[in-house]
Amino acid sequence: MQRCIDYIKFNQEAEGFELSDEDEGDLRRLLDGEISADTLVQDFLEKEQLADIAFIPQSADISYYKGTHCLINYFNIQERNLLRQVAISLVSIRTAEMFIEPVTGYYDFDHLKSIHEHLFGDLYPSAGTTRTRLSAKRTEFCRPEYIEAQAKDIFDKLASDHFLRKMDRETFTNDLAYYMGEIEALHPFRSGNAPATRLFFIDLIYQAGYRLEWGEADADRLLEADICAIDGDYQQLIDVLTELLNERED
Repeated sequence: MQRCIDYIKFNQEAEGFELSDEDEGDLRRLLDGEISADTLVQDFLEKEQLADIAFIPQSADISYYKGTHCLINYFNIQERNLLRQVAISLVSIRTAEMFIEPVTGYYDFDHLKSIHEHLFGDLYPSAGTTRTRLSAKRTEFCRPEYIEAQAKDIFDKLASDHFLRKMDRETFTNDLAYYMGEIEALHPFRSGNAPATRLFFIDLIYQAGYRLEWGEADADRLLEADICAIDGDYQQLIDVLTELLNERED
C-alpha cells in the first residue's frame, strides 16, 4: 500500500500538486478494499459539482477547445488550472485501482493505450487515442504520422528482449533507461503520457523481478533525465534508476 501512495505522491508532485490527507485517506480505503474506485470517482465529481454536467461533443474530440489549452473533456472545462486539478484527482484514483488490478496486456502499444484509456477515460473522450498533431516540450516528439510505425519498432524490440526479464541488474537498468527514453520520445498521446508510461513500466519492472522506490524519487531530476534520454543521452536516467531500483520482495 505504501509504495502505491508514494508513487501517487510522486506523480502529483511531478504535476505541481500535493496529495491532501483527506485524499490519501480515501486512497488507502480503496487499497484496503473498503470502497471502489468508481464510487470515489462519483463522490469526487459530485463534490466538484461536475456529476450532472452534460457533455457537449465537438467536431474533433481529440483537439482543444477554441482559444484554450484545454483538451475536449466530458465536463466542458475550459480553464487549464481547473482541468489539471480535476485530472490529477481522477488519475490518482484510477492509479490506486490499477495497483490492485493492473490492466493486463502483452507489453505492446495496445497495452500502453489501454493503460492511458483507463487512467483518463473518466475525463477525456480521446483517452487511449494516438495524437494527430505535432507536440514538443524543449524538444520535438515523434511526428504523429510516424507514431504507429515507431511504436511497432520499439515494442517489437522490447518483445525480442523478452521484456527485460532474466537480466543482471546493470544490463536491466541500462536497457530500461533506453526503453523509457524511446517511449518518452514517442510521446503518443495528446496529454497524460508520463503517468501512463510510468504505470506501464512499473508493472514491467515488477514482472522482471525489480521495483522502483518512488518515495525516494525526485520529480525534477527524473524529468531532466527523461529529457536527456529523448536526445539519446541515457546516463542521467541510468543514474537515477540505479539509485531507485531494488530487487522485488515476493
